[in-house]
Amino acid sequence: MVLHYPVTFATLHCITVQFFTCLIILCLSFPAYALGDYLTGAEQLSAEGAKFAWPEVRSKSLKIFIEYQEGDGNWKRASLGSGFLISPDGLFVTAYHVMKYCLQSQKEASSFSVSTDCSAIHSSAVRSLPVWRYKAQNDDQEFGVQILSHLKEADSTDGRDFNTPDEIIKHRDFVIGRLIAEPERRFSYWELLDFKQGTISLSSPQADFELKPLLPPKRVFIAGYPRDRDFEVADGFLNLAEEHNRGYFAADFRVYSAGYLKSVGISPDTNWGMRVENHMSGGAAVDSSGSLVGVVVNGNENTAGILSIENVLETFFSKSGQPGTRPAIILTPTKTPLYLRRENPAK
Repeated sequence: MVLHYPVTFATLHCITVQFFTCLIILCLSFPAYALGDYLTGAEQLSAEGAKFAWPEVRSKSLKIFIEYQEGDGNWKRASLGSGFLISPDGLFVTAYHVMKYCLQSQKEASSFSVSTDCSAIHSSAVRSLPVWRYKAQNDDQEFGVQILSHLKEADSTDGRDFNTPDEIIKHRDFVIGRLIAEPERRFSYWELLDFKQGTISLSSPQADFELKPLLPPKRVFIAGYPRDRDFEVADGFLNLAEEHNRGYFAADFRVYSAGYLKSVGISPDTNWGMRVENHMSGGAAVDSSGSLVGVVVNGNENTAGILSIENVLETFFSKSGQPGTRPAIILTPTKTPLYLRRENPAK
């Protein structure tokens, strides 16, 4: 199903959330024409205008999986999702729903700046996962994982495996973790740009909103590990933005006039929407220069839902820290220190 709805520049700001939400739900519900294949190598990535190299984006990405023990004592594993590194000592971001088994016993509460060891051997009442543990793959090495900061399940996913577009934006389906490694180990990571604090309203994260066309549309690359396959990169344009900067969509329908696209140097024949498969959830969305845009939390053959990196940073980090606290991140290019929050700022 292909949806064509050319919109003139003059009418872009008059389109309401109800209209776009219905269209996005349609895109999520029906298969569209086949979008381009994933990028699978350096030459393709360069040809699409990325200013970063294939080994670089792979080294900053994670494959997150669970190992489980069967009745015969043998261990098996299953991929759950993706993630990306944001500091040299192994801090990473992934989706809450990727880590939900580890957080099951803590789903009624939010935790800030703690250490939940997801790689210790756990037992549960889940028949398919009686004994299990999490691990993460970075390049060709495997590491244990800790979760440092997360919100309660109701604020993260509301306990659902699938959320509609408006629910995606109103929930914060992301966590902060750390790879378990030797203290001297240093990782390749995405640098975080400085941002204006207060961009995201933490006191009313589930407030109603309007979607609006992103002006201009933003070219992005989503890096991750699709189910049963090696590392790959999806590319396309974000074309819808949430008015409070909580997130974006790459949706498979047209919201720009041909004249406007030509004025910003984009072909009117551009294919809209992005192909994002299972287990790419938690992966990084970056622009052509390599700046982080957000974390992908939902997608299918033609639509991707992305929560903004500012949403993640506002929720779990602060530009002020307690005396003696070591910064978790140094923002660029201002060298501003960013500290892990120790309590929920929304309370």
